[in-house]
Amino acid sequence: MKKGRIAPHAPRFRQSIDTQRAKYYKGKTMAKRPPAEGELREFEALRENLERFVNFIINYRKWIMFGFVVVVACGLALYSYKRAQIRKEETASFLLSRALSLSESEERISALGNIIENYPEVPSSILARYFRGREFMDRGQWDEAEGDLLMVIKRGPPTLKAEALCLLGDVMLAKGHHEEALEDFRACGREGRGWLDAYALLKEAMTLDRLGRSQEAIKVYEKVLPLLPPGEIELFVLSLIHISEPTRPLYISY
Repeated sequence: MKKGRIAPHAPRFRQSIDTQRAKYYKGKTMAKRPPAEGELREFEALRENLERFVNFIINYRKWIMFGFVVVVACGLALYSYKRAQIRKEETASFLLSRALSLSESEERISALGNIIENYPEVPSSILARYFRGREFMDRGQWDEAEGDLLMVIKRGPPTLKAEALCLLGDVMLAKGHHEEALEDFRACGREGRGWLDAYALLKEAMTLDRLGRSQEAIKVYEKVLPLLPPGEIELFVLSLIHISEPTRPLYISY
């Protein structure tokens, strides 16, 4: 084909391109339809809500900043308090271990008392009361022991509470309050697990036996036996049952 001449099919090709461009722009024009009335209402509602929120922030910015400062201050105070409690617990725990290593009972009681007085809110203070109560029991100071054990029962964790209930039952027995001792041993059995359960039942049965309530004691003794390992303790319980009920044969499981 010579230079400067147009191919016979060129007009047809240009017409095809023009047609495609017309369709493209027509499609774009149709795609840009005006928003519906419902969409406008939603947009206006969103805009109004944002405007109200911004106005609220601007109008009450001083109070908002004040509230933010208060929250931060409370958080810092709580953090500082917890850190201080941790430090107190560490100190009390160290003093408790040192108090228990003392050789004289009077010295132990004095050292434990200092922990209770100076660190009343930390867990080691409850342990100090528990050990001081036992020291008072060993010395026959039943009223002092009762006061410490009652505080342990009130504030201590479940396991320590159960042990304190059993010890309180022994204190009540020593003071001659047998019915109160029974209640304490039964409460110890409800709270405790394992050997504490068996110990509480055994002490309950022995207390009932001491009160002359032999039939009730035998029923409790029978509850104790499955909880005991074969050996001397089992033989001891069986002998107590035999004393309460002489016609019953003495049978040992080993």
